[in-house]
Amino acid sequence: MTKATNPDYTDVVQTISQMLFQALWEGEPNLDKKVRELDQIINQLLRRIGFLVVSLLLAELATLVTKRAKATGLTIHRCKQIKYLSLFGVIKILSPYLWDKNTRIGVRPVKDQLKIEHGDRSVAVQRALTDFGAEESFGQAAKRFEEHYGWAINRATVRREVERTAKAAEQYVEIRLLSARKNYSQPLETRPGNEQLVVELDGCQIRTGKKITIEAAELTKKRRLPHSQRPPDWREVRVGLARPLEQKDGRTYVARMSKYPEVVQQLVSAAVDQGMSARSQVYAVADGGNGLREALEAQFPNLTFILDRPHLKQHLYSGAEAIGLIAEDRHKWVSDRLHLIDAGDVRKVIRTLLKYRGIGQKRIASLIEYLQRFVGAVDYDYFRAIGLPIGSGEVESAHRYIPQKRLKIPGATWHPDTINPMLSLRILRANGWWSDFWTQQGAAQEAFLAV
Repeated sequence: MTKATNPDYTDVVQTISQMLFQALWEGEPNLDKKVRELDQIINQLLRRIGFLVVSLLLAELATLVTKRAKATGLTIHRCKQIKYLSLFGVIKILSPYLWDKNTRIGVRPVKDQLKIEHGDRSVAVQRALTDFGAEESFGQAAKRFEEHYGWAINRATVRREVERTAKAAEQYVEIRLLSARKNYSQPLETRPGNEQLVVELDGCQIRTGKKITIEAAELTKKRRLPHSQRPPDWREVRVGLARPLEQKDGRTYVARMSKYPEVVQQLVSAAVDQGMSARSQVYAVADGGNGLREALEAQFPNLTFILDRPHLKQHLYSGAEAIGLIAEDRHKWVSDRLHLIDAGDVRKVIRTLLKYRGIGQKRIASLIEYLQRFVGAVDYDYFRAIGLPIGSGEVESAHRYIPQKRLKIPGATWHPDTINPMLSLRILRANGWWSDFWTQQGAAQEAFLAV
């Protein structure tokens, strides 16, 4: 079997195209009335052609590797038919088992040489299933796959494939971010960088759960298995982004269900990916979550922390409610204090609150402590004046299309172990790494086949 080097099959494509054109022109009635249906008709024909060509190629390859095995003195002991999932449909391949009765050595050439086992899927099928399963429920993804490719695949197959690919995506994201971080050690003279960067970090709740067996319940009617349930457990997923201050396109995102130091470590890598160097000034916009500011300051060398203004406003409203203010009085109380804080007079607000005596004093004390923690992070008029963001709206928007669009669909409850891999698929999309990931997957499979 000889192979041309990178053939483009131009002559073959032109010949087949001319033949198909002639057949349609002569055999399809009323073509002038089917103008808008031509591409659909041709697409169906091309699917059939693709199925036949792939079937013939796989059959020929199976025959070839079997002949090679027989040439070494092995004989076919038994042969089974396996199914291989191609983009054009399920293809059946004969996969013989050969052995030598003298040496008692046996081989399965289709499995060993072609690396195909029963139920295997092509990279194109893997990508198509993951394309849909990363965006929609597994059941809906199965429907979309059938609509696009013309043959049915069950929900469980989609789930298994997406979860398998998601684990590979998690490794890919970690390695890519780690590679970016390694560049951070380059000398400043050779390290290109941006002088000012913005990072944001925020969290949202995703419903998770693990199945537990109900011991006292009757067995299921069909399979006679113990009943189980999955008590919901809401877990926080954290999403971050990094970008140059003057640029809002081309952000690098991170997302994990992890503690702050682990997420911030990835966020540092994302900032490096966006051009951070040791001389870069980084502005971090985030809420007042316990340990968040400390984690950011521990890992970013030149960091200015900005407390998310809407988050501060919520705390002020909570304080106003605690002391019994309602309606316009509550709004005015918050507005007056927020105006002072914007202008850089947060200490004046603290001094006033320290004098308060009355109902809700415990809540006011908590508000005072909160403001004292962020005295240097709330000069909002100054931050605005130098072009800095004062709210984490960008990352809050990212929550809607990174974790929530897929992981927070109605009725979804995720096993905790699947959260970070699924988030990695979403990060591939958000960061524009999707095609790079699949190129690597294809290259890995080619290398595997070459062994």
